This record gives sequence, C-alpha cells and structure tokens, in this order.
Amino acid sequence: MPRKFVISPTKLRIWNRCHAEYRLEYIDKIGKFYHRARAGFAFGHSLHRVLETFHAAGGVETVNAETLSASLDAAWVAKGYAGEAQETEFKQEAARILTDYHAAQVVQAETAKAEAVRKGEPAPEPPRLFLAEKALRMDLTPDIALTGRVDRVDEHPALDNALEIVDYKSGRTEVTPEDVSGAVAMNTYQAILKVKNPDRRVFATIVALRSGASASHEMSNDEREAFLADTTETGETIRTKDWENVLPVVNAHCPYCDFLPHCEKFWAREKRRQH
Repeated sequence: MPRKFVISPTKLRIWNRCHAEYRLEYIDKIGKFYHRARAGFAFGHSLHRVLETFHAAGGVETVNAETLSASLDAAWVAKGYAGEAQETEFKQEAARILTDYHAAQVVQAETAKAEAVRKGEPAPEPPRLFLAEKALRMDLTPDIALTGRVDRVDEHPALDNALEIVDYKSGRTEVTPEDVSGAVAMNTYQAILKVKNPDRRVFATIVALRSGASASHEMSNDEREAFLADTTETGETIRTKDWENVLPVVNAHCPYCDFLPHCEKFWAREKRRQH
C-alpha cells in the first residue's frame, strides 16, 4: 500500500509563503546544503526542553524555582550564536524567563486555591499533563494525512477534563486571541484532538515566554470543519502538483530565506540566458 501524503503546519506555512521554497525543501530536498543554525531557534529549543521536563515532573507542585533554573544547563543548545557574548546574553535571558515562568505558575495555583476558599469549596485539582512534545495525526482522505507536533496538552479536572493545548513562543512579548485563532499549528492541534476526543472541550493557548502574556481560543465546530476542508483541498493541490515549472520568484520573505543564495544563482543564470 502506498504511503499517505502527509501535510503539516510547517508544510502549510512554507507553501503559503513561497511555492518555490516548498519545492526546494520537500521535493528537491536540498535544505541540508542551505539551512544554518540560528540563535533564535536554539534559544527556543532550549526553553522547550526545560519546560517539557518541568511539566512532566509535576510543575510547581514538585519542582522549585531553583531546580527549574538549574536544569537550563543540561538542556542548553549552544548552536547558532554569533559568539560567546551573544550566547551568554541569550542564556541570561532564558534564566530570567524560567524564573518568571515559575513565579507565574505559583501565583496561578495559589489564586485558584484562594478563590476556592472564598467560595467555601474544596481546592481545585490542578491541571494534569496530558501530552508533551507529542506527534498528533489524523487521516483527511485515503491519500492525505494531517500531522503536527504539539508542545504540551493539559487536562483540566476543574473543567470536566477539558484539554488545553499550550504552545510556547520564545521570541514574542505579546499575543492576542486573534493570533491563536489564526495560527495554522494551533488549529491543526485543536482539530486533531477534537476528532480524537469528541466529548471534551478542546482549546488552545499561546504563551509569549519573554513577557508571560498568554491568549486562548476555542475553535467552533464550523471553524474546525472549514479548516479541515481548506487543509484537505490544499493538501490535494500540493500532492498532485506539477513541480517542474515551479521556479523561484521574488517575494517579501526572500531576505529571510535560507534558500536565497540558490534563488539568486537561478536568477543570475536566467538573466545571462536572456542576454
């Protein structure tokens, strides 16, 4: 049986911004010659690793702030930095983020307990880690599957075991509900989890780690169906695409693209050919 064509948030994001980039990445598969380590990616990956371990160990109920900060050394990814000074600056910022993150988690837990006392109710059971750094997948058609890797999913006993998708953004200081509702990755995770857990609420939260700001959104049934329909249509378009004539064109993303040197060589050859 032939393997299904797999579509993911990353593939959708690249497809939407540049068909030529998609070809170079997934059809020609020459990314290994052009991709380079970046400080922002290493920084974010380090924080993701620390927070995954933190929540898997029980969060603030079992891990104090000092232990959380100390775990940064073992998880640190020392790639992509311009030099020791830049790496030190990023590492100090990571330590600050983790200290603030732990403090915010403590405040959140204490506030929930205080609210229960005020109402004369038992202390609420804290959220439980349901999934961490987990690949999710569902079939869209006999030929196409949708997949994505989620940072964290919490189960909320106080909300009838609702599932909250939590996504960390290490480079952001602000986030709005519109950012969450418009994020392909968050819609992917919500859609897959809801299909697999139809009797539970499923909602998504983005946390801007640099400031601690967060925002949430819960897809309606109509939103989810529209997203899955659009994704299925896009997946079929990509799966059946004639890639031979998909050539580099200039767009707003070019200055930030690892493949720019490849495209510049192509444009130079085309210019010489025309003259």
